[in-house]
Amino acid sequence: MTQILTQIENLSQIDSIFIFDWEQRSHDRSILEYSKLIGVFHDFNMLSSSIEKQMEFLNEHFQTFSFFDQNEYLIKDLSKHTADLLWYQLYHDVLSQPSYVTEDALQTMIHEFRSLYRENSKTFETIENFAREYRSDDALQWYLKKTFLYRMINKALKVKDIDQLYVLKSFMKDLTQCFIREHRKLIETGKEKLIVYRGMKLSRDQIEKFTENLGQLISTNGILITTSDHLTAMNQIICNQEKANLCSILLKIECDLLHMNGIDVIADLEEEYQMILFNSNATFQLVDVKMNEEITLIQLILSNESQTMKEKYINDSRRRIANISLDILFGQLMCDMGLWNQSQHYLEYLLNGSQLNNEDLAQIEYSLGDVYQLKAKWYDARKYYDRAYQAFNMQITYYPSGDITMMESLNNIGDLLFDQKQYNDALSYYQQALTICQTHAPYAINSVAFCMNNIGIILCTQQKYAEALEYHQKALNILENKSSLYQTGITDSLCYIGDLMIEEEKYSEARDYYRKALTLLENYLASPHINIADILNRMGHVLYHQRKYDEAIELYQQSLSVREKLDPDGNIDMATVLINIGKVLYETADDDGALSYYRRALVIQEKCYQSPHIDIADTLNSIGLALYGQKKYDEALEFYQRSLSIREKLDPTDNIEMGTVLTNAGRALYKKADGDGALEYYRRALAIQEKYYQSPHIDIADILNRIGLALYGQKKYDEALEFYQQSLSIREKLDPADNIEMATVLTNAGRALYKKADDDGALEHYRRALAIQEKYYQLPHIDIADILNRIGLALYGQKKYDEALKFYQRSLSIREKLDPDGNIDMATVLTNIGLALYKKGDDDDGALEYYQRALAIQEKYYQSPHIDIATCLNSIGFALCRQKKYNEALDFYQQSLCIREKLDLLDSIDTATLLCNIGHTMYEKYDYNATHSYYQRALVIQEKYYELPHINVANTLNRIGLTLYDQKKYDEALEFYQRSLSIREKLDPDGNIDMATVLTNIGLALYKKADDGALEYYRRALAIQEKYYQSSHMDIAESLNRIGLALCDQKKYDEALEFYQRSLSMQETLDPDGNIDMATVLTNIGLVLYEKADDDGALEYYQRALVIQEKYYQSRHIDIAKSLSRIGLALHDQKKYDEALEFYQRSLFTREKLDLLGGIDSATVLTYIGLSMHEKGDYDAARSYYQRALVIQEKYYESPHFDVAKSLNRI
Repeated sequence: MTQILTQIENLSQIDSIFIFDWEQRSHDRSILEYSKLIGVFHDFNMLSSSIEKQMEFLNEHFQTFSFFDQNEYLIKDLSKHTADLLWYQLYHDVLSQPSYVTEDALQTMIHEFRSLYRENSKTFETIENFAREYRSDDALQWYLKKTFLYRMINKALKVKDIDQLYVLKSFMKDLTQCFIREHRKLIETGKEKLIVYRGMKLSRDQIEKFTENLGQLISTNGILITTSDHLTAMNQIICNQEKANLCSILLKIECDLLHMNGIDVIADLEEEYQMILFNSNATFQLVDVKMNEEITLIQLILSNESQTMKEKYINDSRRRIANISLDILFGQLMCDMGLWNQSQHYLEYLLNGSQLNNEDLAQIEYSLGDVYQLKAKWYDARKYYDRAYQAFNMQITYYPSGDITMMESLNNIGDLLFDQKQYNDALSYYQQALTICQTHAPYAINSVAFCMNNIGIILCTQQKYAEALEYHQKALNILENKSSLYQTGITDSLCYIGDLMIEEEKYSEARDYYRKALTLLENYLASPHINIADILNRMGHVLYHQRKYDEAIELYQQSLSVREKLDPDGNIDMATVLINIGKVLYETADDDGALSYYRRALVIQEKCYQSPHIDIADTLNSIGLALYGQKKYDEALEFYQRSLSIREKLDPTDNIEMGTVLTNAGRALYKKADGDGALEYYRRALAIQEKYYQSPHIDIADILNRIGLALYGQKKYDEALEFYQQSLSIREKLDPADNIEMATVLTNAGRALYKKADDDGALEHYRRALAIQEKYYQLPHIDIADILNRIGLALYGQKKYDEALKFYQRSLSIREKLDPDGNIDMATVLTNIGLALYKKGDDDDGALEYYQRALAIQEKYYQSPHIDIATCLNSIGFALCRQKKYNEALDFYQQSLCIREKLDLLDSIDTATLLCNIGHTMYEKYDYNATHSYYQRALVIQEKYYELPHINVANTLNRIGLTLYDQKKYDEALEFYQRSLSIREKLDPDGNIDMATVLTNIGLALYKKADDGALEYYRRALAIQEKYYQSSHMDIAESLNRIGLALCDQKKYDEALEFYQRSLSMQETLDPDGNIDMATVLTNIGLVLYEKADDDGALEYYQRALVIQEKYYQSRHIDIAKSLSRIGLALHDQKKYDEALEFYQRSLFTREKLDLLGGIDSATVLTYIGLSMHEKGDYDAARSYYQRALVIQEKYYESPHFDVAKSLNRI
């Protein structure tokens, strides 16, 4: 409870607090310390009674005041002034108009009261008494009884409730007549002076208002009840409840009764408390404010100057509209005050009256047109303007009196058309108005200038700046010739010229005109003044366009300060200034500040516009923009939708502003990843723009780009590219010299081309974008860093890794200057550098360094777990794997997998890639079971995610086949290879290099199974390789060698030899110095020649192979041991036993060093040595080697075995 009380205690909107506790709980006595708390109630009737008494107390003891600087307006045209004082003066006089009150008004009032209070028995009884007993002479007595009439009248007068006052009109007229009669009686007593008092409570802010307005006039916004007895007034203060936020006030009013014409003051001196009443048209001059600790004394003098102000207002208005009646003028005053609904209802009451002449009828219809125009109800406004124009046209035809009302009617129709953006039609009406004014009322200098300025405004809107300036200048010249009379008109013309300069982007000249206007007003008007606030706002606008935001906001704040002093409750012009401040804050990326001012403006607009209005729609859109800047896309969308709803009601045919809001809504939906919704709004916006704009237009170019972005988000790259190109085409026509927005579209087009794997096209667009950015931006700039990175990506796609690295490094350099601590985008560039270094294959350490830098930034900025961290961990694992640091690689892969598991992404396609990477690492560690498991998991995800056939599925099937092959599970391996091949044949029936690899793998598996089918697959692989490789290639050489092996196994030695020779020839071309693969082919040729009994030929190839092997292997190697034994065999067949023994012994020595003496191949070499010893006649040595061979064979072979039998036989 105390928490709530603390929050609301200091709200100025709340005067009294009541607590209703139906559960009758106990409360801490500390709550009673809150000054606004009236009490805690457990009974509803007691609560209702307390609230009613408090309301009566407030009505009795609290008064509202309005201030009016009479000195300022003595020389000023008051015809458009909007002071509360004028409202109360005119209302008082309207009550005296014979046409205002009809015969049935009293009965209508009683009927309304009965309907309103039918549920309140006490008040209903009072109404019935009133109906039986009331006489017009009793009005004052009924008012002072403080019944429902008293409360209703006081409230209606205070808030200017014209509907309620219209119901009360019969009684109010009677009450006014009573005041007049009683005032006469008071005068007839001969009393010349009165001093009266009133005790009350005011807030400190209200007292400050009094001190600021010393010497000015005050109106009391209703009937003021005072006493001539000082003690009675002091008792009023004492009996008032104590409130911490309120101060005790004693009003002391001096009245000179002999000079109070037109002001009703009445007194009943016979009463004990000597009550004196001042009618609502009474005004006072504020003489002094004396403050002390206990009571503030405010001294007033009853003033007659309000009558002078009223007469001046009426006369000034009738100079503008001849013979306008007082009741119609009252309706126009409410319209000018922003009380549009009150004005509309009041004028409609007049329109429906029975005592109207044609002239008044036309004027009422004209005034209703004004109201409807301000409420943006253009159809109704046009209806009334047209009817008024026809009536005025008839009057001027038959009675050419020089009245300029018809001109104003035409001007207002022009204004209406202007608001509807029908500029040509508006111009036509303005020109007709000017013609009529110059023909029938050339003396009306201000009106002539007014028409000229309206024409200038239209021409400026149509971008006919030279013609517009001519009209504004003519208006200025006319007024300056009569400068003493038309200061306001002169400043208006200066401001219009300033507005024109802004449109032409001549900001310094605009500011000069505004300063000149400001100087004139400051010399002519007392500050604060609304016109000064208006020019300060305009000057702020100049600075806003010059992007001098700090200076702009200072002037806007000055303008706002003036308006807040003049109208604390706010009005439409104040809302405009609040919006301007919001715009400055929005431009400086202060979305919170902008939002605060936009919301304040919206509150005022919704209060002042009592129906949907275009300004509210604009502000809702601005709030949406600020929320969008805060990334609150759902809330932004809500405000955009509200803005759209209003616009659709006001103009169902669409307009350009609606196109803007549709675009904004589309942007919000795009950010919400609702591509379909965004596209719908963008396309609607485009349709409107293409309807209203003469193509080409920059807004059309912008929306085409946005449609492209939405399509890009849907992966519709071809369609996106088409819209980007349309946008580019328009921009190139509008600005062949390029601009920064064109760079954005070029970048977007490049992104679409990149996604289509058109790296050349992407690169071209990116480079064009970069050229524009480097022309417009000063380095370092983030957009340049971004495009450099994109160029790097395109070059990476072209496998131009060195060039890509240069652009990545330039991008990184800019980012490091802009943000030395790093950010997520910098992490992306670091990752890209790592990828390029990895692809180059010669700097794995460098790749690792960049990956780890990227990871450090990501772990700093992201709240783990995050998918980018998982991706970076995977990249680090990849680099470590290539460095053969398999255990470290596995650790990073597993960390990546763990994050994906936490993010619930184990079924994602990227997880499948990671599982493949882990499988590959396990493969390198010869852990084939684990390898097979990870590949199988990856395959399950891929088959679920991809629509078959898909290349990634084919790749994983091939990897599983390789694993099974290495496990010597050739049949199972073949099954997976065949599945991989089947997918590839569907995707690319003509074959490609990866298909050749799978064909080779199938061949290898069949070869291991001693299946002649291997040859067919090797030949198919060779055919594809020879098609795709434009010249000699190692893959072709290897396929030729494999075909040779298969043919050799079929004992087709000549054919085998042919393929071996082709393989050798190709390898010698590719690597004249030789390599291990060439040594393998040389060995194979030697083996074929050996089988063909060409020992010399075999010996030559074996020896060539040995030379290469001894060159490339850094230490003893099994291949060398094998070559040595083969050479020995060839020499043995040539009966060169000693030489043969030498090579056998070297082979055996190599095996011994490799710790392979226990291997079955070592048994073969021992046998060869034994055979050579046998041929040399050294039988003991031969037997020894046979015996060693036999030991190995019996250990290695399962008995019986043919090799064991042979050894036994030899022994």
